[in-house]
Amino acid sequence: MAQRTKTEHRTQAPMTYLTDLSHLEGVTQMWTRRVEACLRWQADMLKAAEPVAAGWFERQIETTQMALNTVEKLSRCSDLGEAVAIQREWFDAAARRLTTELEKLTTQATSLSREAVSATRDAVQSVSEAARTPKRPASEEKIEAAA
Repeated sequence: MAQRTKTEHRTQAPMTYLTDLSHLEGVTQMWTRRVEACLRWQADMLKAAEPVAAGWFERQIETTQMALNTVEKLSRCSDLGEAVAIQREWFDAAARRLTTELEKLTTQATSLSREAVSATRDAVQSVSEAARTPKRPASEEKIEAAA
């Protein structure tokens, strides 16, 4: 990138200097790579989190349906012994669901952390590869393009 002297700057039209952003090319490329890497990492994390969230929502729908069924049974029962049996059945099922939920969440958290490590490794690798690539001055690129 060629350095401009004060006299060159003064001789140019004022708007030309404001619209000529070639002096910012290296800076924008540096930030663009990092932003792209960050967005790629976020996309990978969302892809990994999607099955976790979908499974959780399905289990919550099942849990809600069981609770509604239990309330319906309790509203129709007329015997105290039957009501206690319905509550016990609901409580046992809730305890089993809680155990299953904790097991699934543990498995999914482990999977999600592996995905995070993998996505982070890929993002860091792409940024470091981009940093190792030597930047050619814009003047060389313009010469090649003209040839």
